[in-house]
Amino acid sequence: MKKIVSLCTAAVLCLSLLSACGGGKEEKKADLAAFAQAVQENHEFHSLERADPEDPELGAVMLGNWYPGLTDLDLEQVEIYMPMVSFSGGELALVEAKSAEDAAKVKEIFQARMDSKSTEGPGNYPEEVEMWQRSSKLADHGNYVLLVCHGDAEAIVGEFNALFQ
Repeated sequence: MKKIVSLCTAAVLCLSLLSACGGGKEEKKADLAAFAQAVQENHEFHSLERADPEDPELGAVMLGNWYPGLTDLDLEQVEIYMPMVSFSGGELALVEAKSAEDAAKVKEIFQARMDSKSTEGPGNYPEEVEMWQRSSKLADHGNYVLLVCHGDAEAIVGEFNALFQ
């Protein structure tokens, strides 16, 4: 009887060791297209259009101008919504990179966008600069990165963070 109990105990210990080596907690996968749709339905954005990186005539050009270097990265998901006519619509950019290094580069690109829109200069209207200074936020979770410029930016960042809980 002692041998059976000892064998069972040893088996349980082996299984627990194997499960401990399982690689840790897996990151939750987020559907950025669905999240972007929900954000735009729950928060008032005006005249935003999706910049499709696969559209060489408009999407790729807009992304190249507004987010230089973004299309050079290896990205899993890209959901970027920009005002096509005027600034009044705000801005929403969501990316899932395939690596931590590319996610860090996306964060740098998004920060550069925030910096360029938050300062006086050619093409930046004073109201636009003020809105970017007051209402733009950058957030990340693992390989996911968010940039939002909207009056509800804090709430949107909270909703983004909730995707991973």
